[in-house]
Formats: sequence, structure tokens, C-alpha cells
Amino acid sequence: MKVLLAYKSDPAGAQDPFTSLLPVGLVSLHGVLLKDGHEATLANFSRTGWGKIRSHLLRVKPQVVGISQFTHNRHESLRLARLVKELLPGAFVILGGPHATHTAEATLARNVEVDCVVLGEGEGAMMELLSVLSGKGDLSSVAGIACRAGAHVRCTSPREPIADLDALPFPGEISGERIGVDYRRQLEFVITSRGCPASCLFCSSPLFWGRGVRFRSPASIVAEIRSIRDRYGLIYFSFRDDTFTVRRERVLEFCRLLEEERLHIMWNCQSRVNAVDQEMVAAMKRAGCECIQFGVESGSPAMLKALGKRITPADVERAARMVRAVGINMSVYLITGIPGEGEEDLQQTLSLVERIRPQDGQVSPLVYYPGTELFGTAVQEKRVSELLFEAAEGEGFPLRSDPFVERSRSSLLKGLEKGGARGRFGAKDFAAHHRATGYSAVTQMLMGEALEEEGDRKGAEKAYREIVKQQPEHPWGWLLLAALHESHGEYRQAKEGYQRLLALVPKHLPALAALGELSMSLGERRDGERYLALAAELEKEGGAGR
Repeated sequence: MKVLLAYKSDPAGAQDPFTSLLPVGLVSLHGVLLKDGHEATLANFSRTGWGKIRSHLLRVKPQVVGISQFTHNRHESLRLARLVKELLPGAFVILGGPHATHTAEATLARNVEVDCVVLGEGEGAMMELLSVLSGKGDLSSVAGIACRAGAHVRCTSPREPIADLDALPFPGEISGERIGVDYRRQLEFVITSRGCPASCLFCSSPLFWGRGVRFRSPASIVAEIRSIRDRYGLIYFSFRDDTFTVRRERVLEFCRLLEEERLHIMWNCQSRVNAVDQEMVAAMKRAGCECIQFGVESGSPAMLKALGKRITPADVERAARMVRAVGINMSVYLITGIPGEGEEDLQQTLSLVERIRPQDGQVSPLVYYPGTELFGTAVQEKRVSELLFEAAEGEGFPLRSDPFVERSRSSLLKGLEKGGARGRFGAKDFAAHHRATGYSAVTQMLMGEALEEEGDRKGAEKAYREIVKQQPEHPWGWLLLAALHESHGEYRQAKEGYQRLLALVPKHLPALAALGELSMSLGERRDGERYLALAAELEKEGGAGR
């Protein structure tokens, strides 16, 4: 069938480098449909005006439109559904994603432009839906959906989750039509598991994926990274699992395979402070992990309990010590505006931030999301309406709006900035990191960057040259050297570095673009035009990006 899979962020999210990207699940679904022989188009309308969207819909003329809905883009997704029905009345409109899943009955009851909602994991249900829509069976036979039955809305039987995640095709592996999709930005973000072992009261992941965690194998993850690196030239990845490190043996095997196969990438991940140990973080560092993001939320034991975090400030400090000892950057997520939070709780959080010295962090107000225990309890106790999210305005709905919340947020941001300055690694730290993990390209990169900031150009070059001395096939060594030379006007040496990088990763777009500009600056017009033409071809193929 002819299927359009679409996403449009809220207006504010269109300017956000992460929210403006497609949900990873939609990219996975696209690959599954292509593999099964459907004519599937993947569209990111986040930065596309409504007039242009009309033109795309009339050109593609899909029979089925699947729209990804989150809380922030709930109004945009419904507006898109209405537009589809206006232009293509016979098209079957399906919503999926976290918000659609947790508000399915209300959405179908109040929005006639939506024909069906896929509940939770989408690949299996979508495949069956397309089979039914092509004339084989009826909707009631499809597990894991919500649809209308006369004047009522009916949820079919729950669907068994996909047991073998390795069986799913890699994103971008199978070619298909794309609209507004920048694969070089998109494919940097990788999911290697589904589900989370935690049960935080503010998170909808447990209800969306079901209890428990399902994992891809280390071999599958490494194969995907190799595929993306070879096809699109990416050498930096971000693993966006809820808790990447939850299965220790899998992480160690993944790190071993990365080193064994000499992929030489840099990467970051998300984790919980009680799901790491010293051996694991050392292995991660050697395999290219340069940053770990922890959901710390608060330094107050009372507030951690109120959020259902099941961690303590001592757990946070223990994890921070381990990460700092091996030389991985640490970023933390913090939450304020928790019911009952006061000055003492704020001071406890500020004190914790000062002790752990994260290099980076984010602060968010506590907000309601459908599918969370926090929201369910508030509805049950009649503190908010179950139709809260039908409101015309607002990306999210904070639990508190009193002056303390903004003051707290401002104080925490200042604390993170101060902690980041204090948390920078220095010469003694790098020496300790080397003793803890041995040679590591990450150590050399962070050391070189620190020396560059201090104005020590020779020291930075020495740090980067150690990478290419130890690992001549490591693209990051050549990239860092080339960028250093370029920043100091040493164009001939920079060009050589980028050329060495391209010999290792031929589709690294930034290197091609840099070589084109450098060649022009050196008066080598023919080389410059050739490199720029290759860069333009790659950009058209997959989009610009890291």
C-alpha cells in the first residue's frame, strides 16, 4: 500500500535540535514497511509550512497516513490529520506514539479525523492494519489498537511485544522516499533496547513499553553503527535508551566488539546512577564513551522518594566518583517544582551538584504527562481533569507555578554552570585517567580540547597526535588535528588531515566540505570544485550533519 509516515513538532520544538527530529520509532517503522514491500514515504514536517505540507500530501496521495503524536505536538498532529481528511477524504489516518497511546479513547471520541490509534509498540500492529485495509480481515482482529465500533471506542486485545529486536531492519538501510529527513542528524540517535527497569512517577515509559526491558544484541548494535558509518559517514552516536547500562554483560560485550572491530567512534548514553560500576565505565571509556547523562532529579531524599526514583544522593555521589575517576564527562537532569519542595530541598540539590561537579546539566519543571502515575493519581484525586491535554495552549502542564519554581530553576542553572567550571578536567585529572584506563582516544581528545581552551596550541597538537600515533586508523585523531590546523590558518596541514580522515570514512560530509573550502583557499580550484561537488551529492543523499 501507499503509506505516509509523518511527524510535525510543535512550533517551539521546530527550533530545537532534538525535538525537531523524527521519533526513532517512526524511522524503524519506515524500514519495516519498506522491507515488507509497501510504498512508504517518511516525512519530517517540523520545519515545513502548512502550505507546503498540502502540496506534499497532494503529490504523494497516500492511502494510509501514520502520524506520530507526543504531548508537545498533540495539536499539530491533529491539525495534520484534519488536513489529510480535507485533501484526501478516503485516506485512513492512524495516530501512534506516547500521547496517542495514553489518550486513545478520548482522542477517537473527540476527533473524527482520526480513524485508529496504535497502542504502544507499532511495527506489528501497523503491518496487520495494512493487511486488513487491503481487504484481508477486519480491524477487530488486530491486536494492540483502538478504533471505533459504532458509537463507541474499543481497544482490542493487548499485543505481544516483539521478542527479537535484532530482527528489525536498521534505520536507513533500505532506501525509500523521504521528505525533510536529514539522515546525518537523524541517525546519530540510536535505540538499543525498549523499556526501563525503573518506575519513576513522572515517566510514561513503563506503561508504553510494558514492564521489563527487551534488548538488542551487542553484535546487532555494532552492525548498525558500521552500516550508518559506511552509508552516511557518521562517527559520533548518542544511545537514547532509557537506561543503556541496565544489563552489565551486554554493555561489556558491546564495548569489547567496538574495540575489536576498530570502528573508532565517540558516543554518549543515558543511564541511572545505580546501574553503573567501575569496570563498566572504564570499558565504556576505552570504547569511546565521552559522556554519560544521569537522571539525578534532586539532591533531597524526600523529593527523590516523592518522584519514585528509588535512588539516594549517596548513589549519585558514588556514580559521579566512578565516572570522574575514568574521565568521562557527566551531564545530569534535574527537576524542580515538585509538590512539597521547599528551600531546604533546593539547598540539598545545590549542595549535591557542588559535590559531584557535572560538566553539564538540564533543569526542567515537573509536568504532567498522560500515562504517568503522577497524572493518573491527580485525576483520581480530582486535582486535574482527565481532559487536561485538550487545552488549546501549552506544550506541558507544570504541577506548580508559584514563584519558588522559577527561582529554584534559576538557582539550579547557576549551580550547574558553577559546577561545570569546577568540574573541568585538568592536567592531574588526565594523568589519573591514563592510570585508570590506559591509553584512550577520549582522554587525548578531552585533554587536547582543554589545552586549546587554555591557548596551548602545541600541547593540544601533541595530545591529538598521540591518537594517530597509537591508532592511525582512528578518524577522530585526524579530524581533531585537521580542525586545529585549520583554526590556525595552516591550510596545507589541515587539508592533509581531512584527506587522511576521508581515506578511513569516505562519506564524512564535514571533511569533504572543509576540503572543498580549503582547496579553494589554497588556489587549487579543480580540487575544490571536486570536493564541493561530492559534498553536495552526499548532502542531497542523506542531509547535512555531524
